[in-house]
This record gives sequence, structure tokens and C-alpha cells, in this order.
Amino acid sequence: MKQKILHWLEWYPWRVIVVLSAAFSLFFYASDLLVNAFPRRGGIIFLAYPVTVLFLLYALLTIIAACRVKLKPGGEAALTLVFGAGMLLTHPYLLALLGGMIGLGKPALQAALKLHQLPGLWVLGNAFVILAAAFLGRLVSRLIREPSLLPVVAIVAAGIDIWGVYWGPVGHISATAEGQAIAQSFSAAVPAAKAVAAAGLPALSAIGIGDFAFLAMFFAVLKRLRLNQWGSLWVIFGILLIAPVFFLLGKILPIAANLPGLPFIALGVIIANWKYVKLSRREMRDTAIGIVLTAAVIAGILLLKKSLR
Repeated sequence: MKQKILHWLEWYPWRVIVVLSAAFSLFFYASDLLVNAFPRRGGIIFLAYPVTVLFLLYALLTIIAACRVKLKPGGEAALTLVFGAGMLLTHPYLLALLGGMIGLGKPALQAALKLHQLPGLWVLGNAFVILAAAFLGRLVSRLIREPSLLPVVAIVAAGIDIWGVYWGPVGHISATAEGQAIAQSFSAAVPAAKAVAAAGLPALSAIGIGDFAFLAMFFAVLKRLRLNQWGSLWVIFGILLIAPVFFLLGKILPIAANLPGLPFIALGVIIANWKYVKLSRREMRDTAIGIVLTAAVIAGILLLKKSLR
């Protein structure tokens, strides 16, 4: 079975992407309707969490398949723009915002309102977000040519994500209702997340386009350098399943109110590929310093947020 999956991913990546996107889109739309119709808390847990697991698996497999499409840098850039345009059309708020910026205020708003009424539009939008990020991540991955750069890039990316969520643009944008709408337009919504949140349960509500882009960047590097692709898949998958548990600690750890995804992804990449990384003493020292600084930043955020409560 594993060999068949590998064969299809390697030789028919576009077919895999289309089949995964079509099948899971229908499934997610149906499951979202079903979970939202459930009035009981226990029923929501029973249905919503398996759907979240499948969503994560779908996203990871779609990105791995996208990393196997035979393309040159120009093709990656072109597909990033194509799927980015699809993301724009399937997120009415972005369409209205862009229309206002180029002087098409009322027509753009009317078009956005009509699009907003289409059932299941968010499901199609999810696919475009993931694919736009996948080909963008592939393009960026060409800058990484040595396995020894992986832990450094992973740690830096995790640190930037932590800064962005708590102090940087993501944190500031999410502070307003308008900003939240923009952030949601650049994210893939997890099915049934609204029903889970309404029931007061910890939930992974959405994954940002940046997380998908870095996932694709890492998997493109792993494939090109012949590193541990499948081990990385399962380690990252397992860590992302554990991540929503942090939401249970929201009252104890203020950091759990918003959760950056890249630290979890970076940790999975480092764990699965550490044996392939051959660092000099200086590189080991620099990597260790990066880990300590990242941990210090997280600790600082914890203390700062707790003191401000």
C-alpha cells in the first residue's frame, strides 16, 4: 500500500492533488454541516476531532504532492500567482478590499457579496490557500542547498513566527475585527472549528498561509536533498495533533490564547532529520544559541503577558 502511494505521489502528483482536493472538499463541507447541526457537546467532540485529523493529513499530503510536480522556478512563480488569484476569488473580503484599492468600490463589494452566498466557497478557498502557499514555499526552498542549514532556518522561522503572532503584524492585525477578517482570508479554515469553539472546547480553528509555505519549503528541501521525508511527515503530523492541547492551558499560560504554528513544524523537521545534519563546532554553537534565544523569547512572552493580566 505504501509503495502504491509513493508511486502515485512521484509519477502522478497532479492527479493526487485533484483527487485529494475534490474528495476532501466534499467530505469537509458535509462534515462541517453535520457537526454544526449537533447540539450536544459530546457529539461535537466525537465528530470534530477526527475531521481535524483528516484536514491536517490532507494538507500535508497535498503539499508533498505539490513538491513532486516537475517545475522550474518560473513555473513555480506562475502557479503561485494562479492559485493566489484563485484564493482572491474565493475569499470575498479580499476581493472587496482589492476592488476598493483599485477604485472599483461598489462593483467589487457587490461581486464579493454574491460570492459570499455560494455554499461551500470556503472549502474551495482552503485548497487555493494551500496550493498557493505550496508553490511559493517550493520557490523559496531553492535558497537552501545544504542539510546543515535546516535547523538554522527552522529555528529562525519559528522565532519570526513567535514574534509575528505576539508582537508583530499578525498580532496587531488580529486585534481588530477588520484585521481578523483579513487574517482569516489568508488562512485555511479547519472544518467544524466554529462549532467546537462555540462548545467551549480547545480547537485548531485555522492554519495561516505562512505555515503552509514553510511546510512546502521544508518538504521541497527534504526531497531535493534526499532527507527523511516520510519520517518528517509523521513527526510533524503527530506534533500538530498535540498542538491544540495548548488551548486548554489558556488560563494558566497566556501564550496559549494565540498559537504560532511554525515552532511545532520546525520542531518536527529538526527531530526527523537531525541525523542528516552535520554541523561544525561553530555551527553547533550558533544553533544552540538560536534555540536558547527562542526559548528565552517564549519565556519572556509568558512572563510579560501574565504580568499584564
